[in-house]
Amino acid sequence: MPITSAAALDSGLTGTEQAVLRALSDGRQRTVAELCAELSAARSSVVHALNSLRTAGVVVEHPSGRSARGRPARGWSVAASPGLLAVVLAAAHGFLAGVVRPDGEVLAAVHGAADFTAPAAALELLGRAVAEAGVTHRQVELAVLGLPGPSMFARTPGLDSFGGSHLRRFRDWDGRPAADVVSEYLDRPVFCENDANLAALGEAVYGDVAGLHTVLHISLTHGTGAGLVIGGKLHRGGSRLAGEVGHLHVDDGGQLCECGARGCFWQTTSIPALLNELATAHGKTFTVSDLDAAAALGELEIVRALRGFGRSLGRRVADFVVFLDPQAIVVDCTLGAASDVIADGIREAVDQYAPPMMAASVKISSGSLGASAHLKGAAALVRTEHLLDVSRLGLPAPA
Repeated sequence: MPITSAAALDSGLTGTEQAVLRALSDGRQRTVAELCAELSAARSSVVHALNSLRTAGVVVEHPSGRSARGRPARGWSVAASPGLLAVVLAAAHGFLAGVVRPDGEVLAAVHGAADFTAPAAALELLGRAVAEAGVTHRQVELAVLGLPGPSMFARTPGLDSFGGSHLRRFRDWDGRPAADVVSEYLDRPVFCENDANLAALGEAVYGDVAGLHTVLHISLTHGTGAGLVIGGKLHRGGSRLAGEVGHLHVDDGGQLCECGARGCFWQTTSIPALLNELATAHGKTFTVSDLDAAAALGELEIVRALRGFGRSLGRRVADFVVFLDPQAIVVDCTLGAASDVIADGIREAVDQYAPPMMAASVKISSGSLGASAHLKGAAALVRTEHLLDVSRLGLPAPA
């Protein structure tokens, strides 16, 4: 099944008509003003393109509320509903499978334990998510697979390298590329992206920081990583590892990291490392849920440890602030109340180590989407990379 819209766009559409159709391909309604802002196009060009697409039966106009000036504001959308998206996230501590609409609405999300030696576990979880969403495989248009390590985003699944032997357990399922396994199960195309990048894109596009130009999202639950979103799109970098704060160097004599370097930051400053330190200090096991509960209750010793963790992380993030001058830094919110305390610690360090003007201009907070950030991020990926086949949205065949 082809996913690229190139063939469809050879049907004689103008450049503006193509851009408008791609923008509307997620199924969400937009006003003319919103389309003009999103496409950086003149109002007259957008209106002309919409009228042409409406005449062809590709888009429809919807009555909407009244604008602030009292004028009717009408929304536009594609005439045919786009297909659903299946999402599978394979991270160090578990699987997440879900079904989401291209507009970001999450229909189902199912969590499971990690077992990277048995892809059947991930497929069973995906099957449960599809059933919970009340849909069938035939209603799924494509799938997005989130995996640790370098972004594997490519239009032809299975051609990218693993990016390191330590990542093979995530990406090689029973001797086959994970994308191929999922594609065969769904009989649909599968597109791969770094798991932290998906969460970053979800928060940047659908979270409380939506609309800000430069957003750094820090992932903590499954390791110390980050994703960088600039202008509503992922910035992956030349090696496809942009934003990986966990691999900043901090100790010449530190342990050899799985990435091949020595003394990486995440080895001493990660949630698993913090849990081990707390267990040693208090003589009992600590979990992420324990951190959440203790932070919510304001338990002084745990709050102090979390705030110190945030300051250690913030010392490194302060360097990012200087280099990137981001408008927002979002902390993985799946730690619950503990995320807020960590964000406070990061704020303190950024205020101390970054230039005052730059520190004052960046918003630092925990995320607003919870575990759905990855799923919504997959929807945003499909839209920003134009992965939906617009020929299935009612585009007339070439003459």
